Amino acid sequence: MTYTLVLGQKNYSSWSMRAWLLLRWLGLDFEVITVPLYTDQSRAAVQALGGETGLVPVLKTGDLVIWDTLAIFEHFEETHRGVGPADPARRARARSLAGEVHSGLNALRAAMPVNTRARGHRAVRSAEVEADIARVTKIWTRYPGGDGPWLFGEFGGADIMFAPVATRFQTYGVELDGPAGAYQAQLLAHPLVAAWLALGAAETDVIPVLELG
Repeated sequence: MTYTLVLGQKNYSSWSMRAWLLLRWLGLDFEVITVPLYTDQSRAAVQALGGETGLVPVLKTGDLVIWDTLAIFEHFEETHRGVGPADPARRARARSLAGEVHSGLNALRAAMPVNTRARGHRAVRSAEVEADIARVTKIWTRYPGGDGPWLFGEFGGADIMFAPVATRFQTYGVELDGPAGAYQAQLLAHPLVAAWLALGAAETDVIPVLELG
């Protein structure tokens, strides 16, 4: 099948990162259409490409258009398998974590917008932001290990969902100790994550509203 991904700039778009990593990890061939974000024309441009909300990412294949990251993950779980663990109970936990990232961590997201090439930025770490950091730390401490170094043994969809969070911590100097710090380091060093970060570093676009700290 032929796939097209509509994405934002790689340096700034966390949800684009997740969709791109997923398709690359699944070994699928796809075309990328990049729509510059945070302009007056951004949403209309995405909608013209089939994304009904005007947000990225958008996956297109044949007549099918999917305009939500979690829906893209679920689609490939149904069509390709392996996005989540094979065991139903473990897969349910992985989906719970993916859903938590999708709908939560809002204070962290607002205080630390993704800017993958930036270093040394500082964010206001309110009690709500600290609570989000503590929650991520707990997840990264609790799950890796056992039958493999990733959240559910082998690298998979749950790890991909957390990849932009790892870049946020790197950008804004959030230091993690122990298993959580080790997990963050190995996530940032994963070849596909490293490839995405290199593409973002090569971009020249600057979105001032996302250059915080």
